[in-house]
Amino acid sequence: SQVLRERLGVGCFLALTATATAATVQDITQKLGIPLENSSRIGIFGIPKNLQLSVSMDPNRDQALLELLRGWNLRNFGNVGNFGNSVIVYCTRREESERLAALIQREFQEFPEKTWKNQRKGKKREFCVSAAYHAGLCPRERRKIQEDFMENRIRVLCATISFGMGLDKSQIRGIVHYNIPGNLESYVQEIGRAGRDGNPARCHLFLQPQVGKMGEFWEKFGNLG
Repeated sequence: SQVLRERLGVGCFLALTATATAATVQDITQKLGIPLENSSRIGIFGIPKNLQLSVSMDPNRDQALLELLRGWNLRNFGNVGNFGNSVIVYCTRREESERLAALIQREFQEFPEKTWKNQRKGKKREFCVSAAYHAGLCPRERRKIQEDFMENRIRVLCATISFGMGLDKSQIRGIVHYNIPGNLESYVQEIGRAGRDGNPARCHLFLQPQVGKMGEFWEKFGNLG
């Protein structure tokens, strides 16, 4: 900020971000040299009204996840009218995303496989119930998985936080956090990827009592409403 002020004569700063706590805002203003008394904060912090949030603490998270997806009527996601609907399951570790993707694929293997013609390219593409996405995949694999998800060839994507930045898919009907996010800002950003078409969407968080940060996160989570 000193270089901008002294060498370029910049006298006014506008700092923009998707999600920021009061502590983050204070840190930004300090680093930009903006006195708090001379600054204005404009923003809306809240959860979109079309998102239905839920939490649970389950002894068997794998089974609870499968029951959750059944309750969300995953089998009907391929029907006409629900064709583009999809779910993201966020995981902390790469291995977990692979394991959960395989688990969901096995559980819903009776899900009718579909092929359809891509109107733009004139090609038939196969339908996949679930896949994993993480930074350990090569760039080509990541691009293909993201393309398949965006074009509705993957219904449930089990992903680490490396997936989602800049993502704009309107028909995401569900977000699941299999693990507690690292911070509240990440949680708000990630659930904000659901229901961008304005229709109802569901977001579920699995709590873990053994995680030390749960108390602090839960306190902040309780203040969202």
